[in-house]
Amino acid sequence: MRILFIALFVLSPLFAISEKTDTMKADFVQTITDDKNSTITYKGSMLAKRPNMALWHYKEPIEKTVYITASSITIVEPEIEQAIIKRLGNSIDILAILASAKRDGKNSYTAFYNNKEYHIAIQDDMIKAISYTDAFDNVVKIVFTAQQINKKINDSRFEADIPADFDIIKD
Repeated sequence: MRILFIALFVLSPLFAISEKTDTMKADFVQTITDDKNSTITYKGSMLAKRPNMALWHYKEPIEKTVYITASSITIVEPEIEQAIIKRLGNSIDILAILASAKRDGKNSYTAFYNNKEYHIAIQDDMIKAISYTDAFDNVVKIVFTAQQINKKINDSRFEADIPADFDIIKD
């Protein structure tokens, strides 16, 4: 599972180049392209709130919801009636990644963290897209649309909703 990827890019819009962003709602299209040029596309919506809460709801090609807090990631997969709960340590330092971002064009930034390069595209002071190469040498790109910044989001939206009959896997 690409837990690092999910955690990084769910939270990163919150700490975006603009420090005035406290919440973000957006639709997204995520593409993952492997070394054989085969691409899978995911579509959904996301919510994020400072300092460390996020929710990604994948709608296509399969439904799943990813809840992220400072201490854990919970992935709820209705199609297989399963939830995965992973505790986070100190291995993901979102602020360090974004703090290392350097402007490399009018609307683009590059960040280096843990020997990885992240490209961030900005449009109208919002993160428009993020791309990087993951640990499996896949090229990952997330494009955000219909963004809403600083709209009120209740903290309860970030609490995982796991049906009682789902299998729970704790990692």
